[in-house]
Amino acid sequence: MKKYFRKTGENLFCSDFALEEASRHAPQFLKKLDEEVDFEELWHEKLLNSYKGGAELGASAYRPVLVFKMLFLSYLFQLSEREIERTVNDSICMKQFLGLGLMDKAPDHSTLTKFKNRILNYEVRTEEEVFHSIFADVVRLALERKVDLGYTQAIDSTHVIANVNTSKMAQEQKSAEKRDGPPKPPQDPDAVWGVKRVRTVKSTEGEKIKVNESYFGYKVHLSTSQTTPLVTSLETSPMSASDNKHFVSLVEADRLKGIGTALQTCYTADRAYDDGELHAWLNKWKYKDAIALKKWTKKEKAVEGRLPAKHTVYTTQEEYEEGLKKRYVVEQTNASLKSYHTLKRARYLGYTKMHLQALMSSTAHNLKILVKLWTGVALRSTTLPKAHVSLG
Repeated sequence: MKKYFRKTGENLFCSDFALEEASRHAPQFLKKLDEEVDFEELWHEKLLNSYKGGAELGASAYRPVLVFKMLFLSYLFQLSEREIERTVNDSICMKQFLGLGLMDKAPDHSTLTKFKNRILNYEVRTEEEVFHSIFADVVRLALERKVDLGYTQAIDSTHVIANVNTSKMAQEQKSAEKRDGPPKPPQDPDAVWGVKRVRTVKSTEGEKIKVNESYFGYKVHLSTSQTTPLVTSLETSPMSASDNKHFVSLVEADRLKGIGTALQTCYTADRAYDDGELHAWLNKWKYKDAIALKKWTKKEKAVEGRLPAKHTVYTTQEEYEEGLKKRYVVEQTNASLKSYHTLKRARYLGYTKMHLQALMSSTAHNLKILVKLWTGVALRSTTLPKAHVSLG
């Protein structure tokens, strides 16, 4: 049976001519992205599977890739779904990227909401993670095109603040306790409090005290390549999760993608990952170990001012030190995701949609890096005032 989608992209001859002329003066990033990555070929069937009857039933819908591209743009330019609707209607280069004609109206924000929910419901029924698969496809595309990821992978987590007013939440909790009634159900049932770090500060009396820096929300755990700073694997967890519990699964996810070579690849991470089991696991797979160590004796610290490696089965002192120097890449990637691709604060409520946000943010980051690498064209802030570029 034939699948019917809404007709888009049709222009009068004069409109086509005007569109081409105007686009010559517009930023070229989206045009280059469309030339380098065939969204339709890669993801049409994958997205179409989530539609009822494969889009053969009900009213004609927008092509699923068009809607996915529009959702992708909201992450690429750090815009809400309402904002991206308004922006697409005003943007020639975005309309071209989406395959819309000059006179076509962009899908509204509610279409994006239905699109997300349709895919997430499909994932629940089939246990197939569509958004995760798309993220992994981008990494595989980089490997197929021989992008040099180097031999150092840096692992770290970044916190994401829940889309909740915690002050109001605390006041409602106190009110419930005063009236001895049941507390109001949490606005985001999956978000929790967790300690990101412990800082040493001076009290008003001048004493040094340790203070927990806590956040209410989630963590996103990342494995990032050092040479080309792509996010190669990621996981999402509650804010209270221990970082080191996600180390092995991230490395294994890298291995499944063909990333990581015995006796060559070095994994580096901060002191939160200094765990005997993790060191033993890296030795088992013969990876080089540059996890920062928590403690050294005074004698060890005094040796030429260097931090000595303790796990040297497959790692030399020089490789350990070099790996530690490259750990900044994952911190830089975390900063890029937060500052430019919406990962500072949760857009939605609940773990499932938080994971979707992490995947879309990382996909936007990766494609931004790859387009710059392949074409030399960077994402610039000339398209939208909010859009910036980092890491290429």
